[in-house]
Amino acid sequence: MPKGTGHVIIEIIDTGSGIKQENLDKIFEPLFTTKQTGTGLGLVTCKNIIQQHHGTTSVKNNPTTFTISLPVKQ
Repeated sequence: MPKGTGHVIIEIIDTGSGIKQENLDKIFEPLFTTKQTGTGLGLVTCKNIIQQHHGTTSVKNNPTTFTISLPVKQ
């Protein structure tokens, strides 16, 4: 963590085929899934937990990268 930022940044990078561009804005919506057996609650739950800790979550493609930012408790 860079000194003085006050946040821990976690990046999770997937080297798979990526998320279709038309789905990128939907993946954090409750019950949205592209899988036949998925519930669409996994990423929503993760995002909610992170928000409860005053953090943020974002995603981008090429490669698919999820970024989590959490404040450092002072």
